[in-house]
Amino acid sequence: MTAAHDIDRAGLDSRRQRRRAVIGSSVGTIIEWYDFTLYGLAAALVFAPLFFGGSDLAGTLGAFATFAVGFLARPIGGLLLSHFGDRIGRKGTLLVTLLIMGGATTLIGVLPTHESIGLWAPVLLIFLRIFQGAGAGAEFAGAMTMASESSATGRRAFTAGFPGASVYVGMALATATFAALTGSMSDETFLAWGWRLPFLASVVIVAVALYFRFRVKETAAFEAAEEAAAVSRAPVVDAVRSHWRFLLPGMALFVFTLPWVYIVQTFAVSYTTGTLNVDSTHTLIGLLTAMLLTIPATLAAGALADRIGRKPLLMGAAVFGVVFAFPMFMLYETENSLLVALGLILGLAVIQGATIGVSAAMIAEIFPTRMRWSGIALSRELPAAAAGGTAPMAATWLVSMGGGTPWLVAGYLVVLSLIGVVGILYLPETLVKAPTGGGTPVARGTTSPRP
Repeated sequence: MTAAHDIDRAGLDSRRQRRRAVIGSSVGTIIEWYDFTLYGLAAALVFAPLFFGGSDLAGTLGAFATFAVGFLARPIGGLLLSHFGDRIGRKGTLLVTLLIMGGATTLIGVLPTHESIGLWAPVLLIFLRIFQGAGAGAEFAGAMTMASESSATGRRAFTAGFPGASVYVGMALATATFAALTGSMSDETFLAWGWRLPFLASVVIVAVALYFRFRVKETAAFEAAEEAAAVSRAPVVDAVRSHWRFLLPGMALFVFTLPWVYIVQTFAVSYTTGTLNVDSTHTLIGLLTAMLLTIPATLAAGALADRIGRKPLLMGAAVFGVVFAFPMFMLYETENSLLVALGLILGLAVIQGATIGVSAAMIAEIFPTRMRWSGIALSRELPAAAAGGTAPMAATWLVSMGGGTPWLVAGYLVVLSLIGVVGILYLPETLVKAPTGGGTPVARGTTSPRP
């Protein structure tokens, strides 16, 4: 039985369970990316002067370094918690990830600054960022696991698009909050206490997410694995040992997709409002628009991927990344708010819209139930640490090396996109198609071992 057949045990779930699983996965994803986007925006706008004693290059690099620390913690938390997700179940582990992540974000909102406690301020910030990253490292992989296992066979990429689209709901919520505060407060008031409000509001979103998570049952696919005594004792080890041929190109896929997110949503904010002379509120509004448009783009791409396959959408996005990297920065260089917004929109809505839900469905279909969460976490979180979280810091350094110009950053994105092209070429097509004349559905190109 292939992994694609194995995941089709989702048909055992009731329609109510499938609906609750999608909602529960999505609301947790919203809080994950609300938290992570808050940190990225704060790193770009306020953490340098508040926690690192200045807004010069050293302070900006320090703020972005703490942003990267969260991604270094992601694979640690992701692999640790995914082990339990594959061993003891999806539901309980997802509750833990939510509490870790939301608690750390709320506590960031009450941290004293460098002016109050000196070097302890960045130390405590880094400490909470590690916990935030550890929880987030397992959250999205777990949400994708639950949503994929609970979806109908012919609608898996579309269903996975809901947690994928929820990434941008969380991002948009955080960005809208920051834009509203920066637009309604003076710079002095915002730096003094206004920036804390979005972090403190995290506790409310966590409470809502917990309500929905408690209403979700364990997936039928995992329960079937338990009944068959097919639960792995070491799912991470099993995933590496038996599926390394899929792990490597899967990692290459995410080496392409993840840096694009953080170059656009974090570095571009800092670059256009700091190095260039674009109004910060205009930039945030442009970014908010990009995030809102990515939501329907993600669902549309999922629906299309359920008809024509996963690889065409992913390859199209990677090729677009190669072609669009330099024009995107040309748009930023105009310092025209509308053209800057266009660059942000195309950088997110096209590339992320075409990949985030589709890639989740493909990776979930590659790995069998006993190692699915671990396989997704391995494929995604190691590249997130190596290339995703470091992208804003690397881009800041490249701009400095380029004498204040962004062209080295554009070249960096081209190289990462080409890595994605190669990885996608080596991934199997996992769309399930029913053979002519009936019979058991088969996944085109899927050669994964028996679960």
